[in-house]
Formats: sequence, structure tokens, C-alpha cells
Amino acid sequence: MHRAAAHSLDTVPAPVPVPDPDGVAAPDHPDRRLGFQGAFNFRDLGGYRTSDGRTIRWRTLYRADALHRLPDEELDQLAGLGVRAVLDLRTLAEIDHGRIRAEHLGITHLHLPVLGETWKPAELDPDAEAGEVLGQLYVDMLDVGAPALAGALRTLADPASVPAVFHCAAGKDRTGVLAALVLGLLGVDDETIVGDYALTASAMAELVERLKQDRPEALTAMNDQPSAYLATPPEAMVRFLGHLHREHGSMAGYVSEIGVEPEVVEALRANLVA
Repeated sequence: MHRAAAHSLDTVPAPVPVPDPDGVAAPDHPDRRLGFQGAFNFRDLGGYRTSDGRTIRWRTLYRADALHRLPDEELDQLAGLGVRAVLDLRTLAEIDHGRIRAEHLGITHLHLPVLGETWKPAELDPDAEAGEVLGQLYVDMLDVGAPALAGALRTLADPASVPAVFHCAAGKDRTGVLAALVLGLLGVDDETIVGDYALTASAMAELVERLKQDRPEALTAMNDQPSAYLATPPEAMVRFLGHLHREHGSMAGYVSEIGVEPEVVEALRANLVA
């Protein structure tokens, strides 16, 4: 049973239709963020231009924070978007706190943990520089998270799994890495990938307010982390992308190394590029 919503159905904003579904859109496009109250960082990855002059399909692929707080009417909205699969990148311990349950709406939950465990505040450098430390953490995910990242790409390449949404806890780090891989494989340039990543910064204040009301113990745990680990500096994604290009040649080079076949990449493009 889902918890009761704190607001009536009449006050829940419906997803905003995209007036020009074939048009090219910047990261801050007004149709990118959807009006969910139970998720603070839910946004559409559509509209970005690819290297061959096409665009990523709107209302087909979404990135988000944890979705288990969506009330019943917002689960209906998610189903109304046609979402078929939710790719949950969190750890097993995080899922124990809650996960989306919408199988009755035809939405499949898939657990693809990018990390074995989340970072412990006591193990983090209090003097860390955000761009440097986060960039290195994202690079580390390429190794420890390779099976989950490969599984996510194969899932998104399956026409039966899209539209889809992938998420972690805040929709920032693990979600940011997968978003970068997907966008890069689709031919989106690095500047746009960095801009998409940086959008999460404006959502962090809303996260804090939600935790104050919903899980104050989680807010305390978050505040125990050095501030660098809560940031979304563009430099972190720049460092991550630079490593990918230097060490693997390209996004395609990296995913080939972790066992993702070329036909999967082609199917991914067929699913997500208009």
C-alpha cells in the first residue's frame, strides 16, 4: 500500500506536453522538469542534439532521484507517461528504505546497483575539492559499477523497456554517470552533457527541505558529509569525461571494454534518437 498523498489530486501538476517534440533543446529547457511532488529531481533527457544532427526523443528517457515517495496519483502520472521500466541504481541497503512499487501499472522495477555500498562520511576527506573528488569517484564507478552500467544500457536498448527512468538516491552521482554514458553514446557533445549534469545543483535545496519533513535522520547523515560531496560542480563531469576520452578513446570504447556489444549501442540509438 502506498502512503497517502499530502495533497489532493486536483493540486498535482500534470506532466507538461512538449510543444515541439522534434526541436533541439538546451539543458534548461522549460519542458525538461516534470511537476512531480514526490521526486525533486525528475527530468526529461529529450531534445538534445546528436552529432549527426538528430535529437533525442522527448518523453522517452528520464533521470531522477529515488521514486519510492511518489504518491498513488503520481504513480498514475508516471504510467501516463508510458514508463515501462524503472532502473534503480541504488545499493541493496538503500532499497531496504523503500522502492517504487508500480508493477500493477505495468512498470517493472530493475535493481542495478552501481555501488556495493554508499560512501561513509567518516571515510571522506573534509578538505576535498568538489570537482576533483567527485570526478575521481565517478571514474571509480566505471570499474566497480561496470556490470550495472552494462545492464542498464542493455535494458534501455530493448524497445520493450522504454519509455524508462533511471535513478539513484539524489539523482546526482550514479545517475549522472549513467546519463553521461547514454548521452555520449547517442552522440551528444561533452558541453551539453556537463550542462545536463549541472542542473541537479538547483534541486539540492529542495532535497534538504524534503528530508527535513520526511526523514530528518537522513538529513543528519547527509549533513555529516563534507560539503564537497553534496555539490554538483561542472568540473566533476569535465574530469570524468576527460578520463573516458583519454583512457578509453570514447564512450563506445569504454562500453565495448565492459562487454556491451555494438548492436546494443545501435539499438540504444534506434530507441532514443528521433
